[in-house]
Formats: sequence, structure tokens, C-alpha cells
Amino acid sequence: MNPELILVDDDSVLLLVLQKMIRRISPESQIDSFSSGKDALDFLTSNSDPTNPIFLLVDINLNDMSSWDFLSLLQTRNLQYHKIILMTSSISSSNSDLARKYPSVIGFFEKPITFENFHQIFEMIRKEKKALTFSVKMH
Repeated sequence: MNPELILVDDDSVLLLVLQKMIRRISPESQIDSFSSGKDALDFLTSNSDPTNPIFLLVDINLNDMSSWDFLSLLQTRNLQYHKIILMTSSISSSNSDLARKYPSVIGFFEKPITFENFHQIFEMIRKEKKALTFSVKMH
């Protein structure tokens, strides 16, 4: 089962670079990219299935909202079952502390994102999917 990934960053060049990196590691992954949090939320609202969580790589500082606003809106729209990996160029430890307060956040990475980071991200996704499969079998 290949992951469905959504990239959310207002830097269009970085979105292209991240897509190419993901394709090298996991060519079968389905990838959608958005340069605004609002567009990503609208997509998720109309294309979500609670039995198939989507994994999102979200920049902390978007042009139209912060990732904290994004996470709050996910909860408001009952989309908190999606799993979030935050990315930032900020070195503030308060960001990683705040990220831990959201159960949907499974990872936090400082930019630039490397191939090693993507291997870590795909390992997180694998573990999350395994836990979800186990949870579904238990019901």
C-alpha cells in the first residue's frame, strides 16, 4: 500500500524539489501539492476518507496561515485523522514543543529536508499504516 502524500508549502520551487525527492524514494506514492493552506484544506474536505488517512508535509509558516491555524482547522472540519509532518526553517524550540500538543502530528523536521529525512518520514508512515491496519482488524 503506497502512501498518499500532500505537500503544503508556499515555495513552489521547494514543492518541486520535494516531489522529485519523494519520487526517487517511493515512485508509486500519490503526491498532491498545494501552495496555500486554504487550498489544501478545501481539497481534504472534499476528498477525505477516514479509513484512509492522508499524510501531509506542511510548512509551519505559510503565506495564508500558520500550521497551527491549519491544524486547528483540520480539527474543526473533523479531519484530525490525517497525519501531519511539519517542516520549518525556524530554529525555535517552541515550534517542536507546540507540535507535540497535536496528536495528528507524527513528525517535525527542520529544512532543508534531506533524503535521510525522507527515509525517516517513510518509516513513520509505515508505522502509522501498520498501526491503522491493526486497529481496523481489532474492530
